[in-house]
Amino acid sequence: MLHPKRRSYRRLGLGLLAVVLLAVLMSGCGKKDANKVVAVYEGGQVTNKEFASYKTFMKMVNPMYASIVDEPSVQESILKQFVAIRLLSARASDEAKTQGQKEADDQFAQIKKSLDADAATKKAMKDGGLTEDQMKQYISEQMIMLKDADLKVTDDQVKAYYDKNKAKFDSRVTVRHILIGFKDKEQKDRPKADALKLANEVKTKLEAGGDWTELAKEYSDDSGSASTGGLYENADPESYVEAFKNAAKTLPIGKISDPVETEYGYHVMKVEKRGQAFDDKAKEEIKQTLSSESIDKFMSDELPKLIKEIKNLPPIPSPSPSASPSASAPASPSASSSAGK
Repeated sequence: MLHPKRRSYRRLGLGLLAVVLLAVLMSGCGKKDANKVVAVYEGGQVTNKEFASYKTFMKMVNPMYASIVDEPSVQESILKQFVAIRLLSARASDEAKTQGQKEADDQFAQIKKSLDADAATKKAMKDGGLTEDQMKQYISEQMIMLKDADLKVTDDQVKAYYDKNKAKFDSRVTVRHILIGFKDKEQKDRPKADALKLANEVKTKLEAGGDWTELAKEYSDDSGSASTGGLYENADPESYVEAFKNAAKTLPIGKISDPVETEYGYHVMKVEKRGQAFDDKAKEEIKQTLSSESIDKFMSDELPKLIKEIKNLPPIPSPSPSASPSASAPASPSASSSAGK
């Protein structure tokens, strides 16, 4: 509800603890099939063993893949992504390789701390055919690819994009909100009358000078903003649900709203500003948008010419009879999408 989606490869959301819950879904490849070639591309090939380890990595990067990663069409898509990242990282500039590797090293160092403290996750990695060295390699290749794409975007391209899309940037809003959900933090139903009463209580405290940061932590049921004072900065109001969108567009700047009802609950809102200047945040966002578009263009235009063959994709594995159902995190009462592209 509160912001558009960000590409999953832009930031690696490595939810390592989630892997423990999803480990039953991980499937390695049989030893006899490990060296089968699943893809041939210009300058190299991918074996079933490599592909199995990369699929395990993808499940760790984005747990939503866990239940679908072995579907034939998804396997082929992930395999093409694997080849594309390998090709693009290999052809990256020396500067991109240096900067990307530094970012990857920093990221892996944080992950390593979690791994060293979590034997269950290490076992899940082993069962999925993924070593720490392979994980580090995959992170490095992704960071180098992204850094190279970023470095190729020029200041003139960034400015031209902003000028062409100025109306979009002018329509953006920076808004704070505290959500009193129709489900509480434990996902238990909350009667509408109770939610409204609590929302009015929050409004009264804010109008009396209450601190947004403290009150959001205490009251808000929006997991995406409760820890940041309810803040969504420079967001596209068209990505909001209808009532929230209308309030974001029409509320006087700086005024604390009456509770705004959506299907998620009651929101107490304040619009801090409208429009986004051509500032550093806008420039960085545009650079990432343009670099992502360049990767997309490579995937659609050039990669099909470089991949010679895809074959021997592993069949969909049968569920383990001892596997227990994996837990799923409760959905946020607001948007389930990630931050801006």
